[in-house]
Order: sequence, then C-alpha cells, then structure tokens
Amino acid sequence: MRRESGTDGWAGVFLGLAGVTGAAWLTGRVVGFRGLPFALTAHVLLMRWALYVLRAVPVRPPERWYRVRPWEPGLYRRLGVLGYRRLLRRVGWERFRRGATGFDGRRASLPAYERATREAEFSHLLLAGLGTGLVAGAVARRAWNAAGWLLGANLFFQVYPVMLQRTMRARLERLRPPRRAAAGH
Repeated sequence: MRRESGTDGWAGVFLGLAGVTGAAWLTGRVVGFRGLPFALTAHVLLMRWALYVLRAVPVRPPERWYRVRPWEPGLYRRLGVLGYRRLLRRVGWERFRRGATGFDGRRASLPAYERATREAEFSHLLLAGLGTGLVAGAVARRAWNAAGWLLGANLFFQVYPVMLQRTMRARLERLRPPRRAAAGH
C-alpha cells in the first residue's frame, strides 16, 4: 500500500474532512439532521474518509493498544459481537472485504490478517471518536433524536467493528505457535 507523508498527506486529511463535513451538512439540509438518513450518511462518509487517512498518514499507535486482555472476548460475546459477525456474513460484507484482509485460509497468511485487524481497529477507533463528537454536538444542541440516531450508528458502524477485530485477534493469538523464551533467560 502506497503511503503519502509530510504536509501534503495531512493537508489531504483535513481537506477530506472538510469535504465530508460539507457533504454531511448538505445531506442534513436535504433530509434533515435528526433522523436515520443523516446518521447513516455521516458515518458512511466518515468511513470513506478514513480509508484515505490510513493511506495518507503513517500513524503507528503503540503496540499495547492492540493487546487483547483475557476478559475482552467474553465481554464482547455477551454484548452480541458474534451475532454482529453473523449479520455481516449474511449481508455479504465479509465476502466483499475478503481480499483486503490478506487472509487466504492458510496459516502463512495469518500475520497479514492480524495486521488487517489492527488497521481496521485503528480506523474504527478514530471514527468512533469523531462519531462521539457528533453525538456530543447533538446533545449540546438538545437534539435528542439526532443524538440517539448518531449514537446508534456509531455503535453499529464503529464500536461493534472494534470489538469484532479484537475478538478475531484473540482467536488468532490461540492459533499462533507459542513463542520460545530467549536463550539464557
């Protein structure tokens, strides 16, 4: 994947975000800011923008961000993440995204798949933060119905994907051969 860097990359990120903001505002003016159509459009536009961000700005969060704690997969299962995965399979999303994950069903492709889960998690975390900002803005304006739709879209499009990526990485960790201790330690 080609990555741009420097000020051109950052300028594109902010220019793209301004474009997303403008398109979302225009959508809100046409369909209204307080319903599901606006919430869906805002999140879809932000997800498209995030694809550019991952290519344009080489952000490398600390490794500890991606460490899945032992209690996480159980919590995410209780919150319904496996049902969410079934829904994604049913609508064809996993088949659509299969090529982007780098996983071809062989053990040798597991590192590429793990890297794809990290990239997807980072992207959805970034978008969850922006989505939370939208919810906070709606709450500040006392637009409760808009806040509710935006919160629901944020949970569905951003939070559940993060939980799913972390659940999948926990499964991958179990498939990885045990690491050998360094000699002499």
